[in-house]
Amino acid sequence: MKLFKFFITIIPVLVFFSCSEENQNIELDFSQTDMLGNYANNIIKPSISDYQTSVTTLDEKVKAFVSNPTEETYDAAGSAFINAYQNWATINAFQYGPALENAFLTSSNTFPTNYTELEADIEAEKLNLGAVTANNKKGLPAVDYLLFKDDKTTVIEAFKANAFRGEYLNAVVTDLLTKATYVNDAWAGDYASTFAVNEGNDPSSSLSYIVNEYNKAFERCKNQRVGYPLGKNSLSGKSSPLSVEAYYGANSLDLLRRNITTLENVFKGYDGVGLDDYLTAYYNTGSIQEDLSAKILNQFAVINQKLDNCQNPFSNHIEAQDQTVEELYTEMSKLVVMIKSEMPSALSVKITYQDSDGD
Repeated sequence: MKLFKFFITIIPVLVFFSCSEENQNIELDFSQTDMLGNYANNIIKPSISDYQTSVTTLDEKVKAFVSNPTEETYDAAGSAFINAYQNWATINAFQYGPALENAFLTSSNTFPTNYTELEADIEAEKLNLGAVTANNKKGLPAVDYLLFKDDKTTVIEAFKANAFRGEYLNAVVTDLLTKATYVNDAWAGDYASTFAVNEGNDPSSSLSYIVNEYNKAFERCKNQRVGYPLGKNSLSGKSSPLSVEAYYGANSLDLLRRNITTLENVFKGYDGVGLDDYLTAYYNTGSIQEDLSAKILNQFAVINQKLDNCQNPFSNHIEAQDQTVEELYTEMSKLVVMIKSEMPSALSVKITYQDSDGD
């Protein structure tokens, strides 16, 4: 392993830092080069490639279904869709660089779908997926609605009865594939090597991108997948089961688990050097009084235990606002403090975005 040494000024902001009022120069023995290379080449690039491949398959299966709506072609399209959505969960935390340039997140996974406007567009044979206002009428959530809004027989008959319904579905999946291909080509090209050597901890560094987008991804899990449907940001406090991710196919819980598992693995760098190792390096110097890496992983274990108490369909938990999902939300909120406040402070990385839910 190629190692380099650098000095980082640690300011005692949180309780787990030294109580000294003077800045401390810490000589840290850690290879940021290895960590960034691991993320770029072993995690991000192959994950985006897998997603692009799964959307290519989805495009093929959907086209086959639209041209010949049968139970067989429907089942194949549905299976391909579920696989693509699962793969999307593995790239949720990588919305920077070419993904940001291409509005990858908002165009691919804005939920819940505005099914009223979507159906109105189909009835009017209106197709304008390039508009910003179309984000909640396209992407993976729109495919979820179009394929699973009713029972299999009813859905198949709807596509047989209305050719434009099939045209709309094809266009949505083609748009997904176009976005995925753009991002995949960029990472397969020069961006991965550029990302891997963009060292440091300033707001334009790769470390900053990783930490900030990691936090955004987890907060999307806490807020959009659990909190908002639960009514946490509603004046009425009423739940909204239809607001969960992948409501119509009843895949919300599976996708939430996949997201959480992926985020835990990303923190660990999968089998390579990750954020956990970076925090451990600081802990080993004594500049952090608490083993923050272990603390974060322990909290992931608690969250996974709460997820194990949930059952499909997840929307039933949301509708009932039962204690199971309330406890899940509480434990997820605890992790936000660790990864959004304690971890960035330890790594001297600034959180560059703001949210309005107060964590």
